[in-house]
Amino acid sequence: MAADALAYDYGHVPAIYWRAPVGVGPLPTFGDAGTGGIEGLDFSRSRRGYHRFQLINAAPVIPEAPYAPYAELMEEVKVGFGRTMSHLPPVFGVSRQTLYNWLAGEFPKEQHQAKLIQLAAAAQIFAASGFKPTPTMLERTVAQGRSFIDLLSEGGDGREIAQKLMRIVHRGSAARKKLDALLGDRKPPNLDVSDMGRPSFHEDV
Repeated sequence: MAADALAYDYGHVPAIYWRAPVGVGPLPTFGDAGTGGIEGLDFSRSRRGYHRFQLINAAPVIPEAPYAPYAELMEEVKVGFGRTMSHLPPVFGVSRQTLYNWLAGEFPKEQHQAKLIQLAAAAQIFAASGFKPTPTMLERTVAQGRSFIDLLSEGGDGREIAQKLMRIVHRGSAARKKLDALLGDRKPPNLDVSDMGRPSFHEDV
């Protein structure tokens, strides 16, 4: 009976527990600059033990020269046209000095860039074929009553126009050679001033 009474009087009681208090803020670390200290460059270099990062003295960066693709195109124009390059400003409506400024690295205005690309393409055709255009050739009619200069200034295809000009020039050269072959060594007579008005046939017949 006593045991039963004791069990009855002292029943199961829930356990009483609570969370252990946790300190506020991170735990202190060793080697920091301390209160009021500044972890600057000198502090990081003089700090012993493990380093959070590595300091490297990098060489100063030297900026490269700006890439000038249009200067390279002008070099191709110079090679393909030679001295005739001085007759090309009408393609763009600019001065000769402007072309030489582009050759020196100056960027052409946006409205001239596409024409310069086509002019360089024509120069590549001339250079590859060993063709040396003259000022007279550049003014010669190529298509639709327009010259090489006119067609390039209107934004035509440089390769196509250059090939047409060379075909025309070659045909003219071939025609002259045929004519020279027919004439042989004959040359037109040199007329003197005294021959002016002299009858070329017997007028009394």
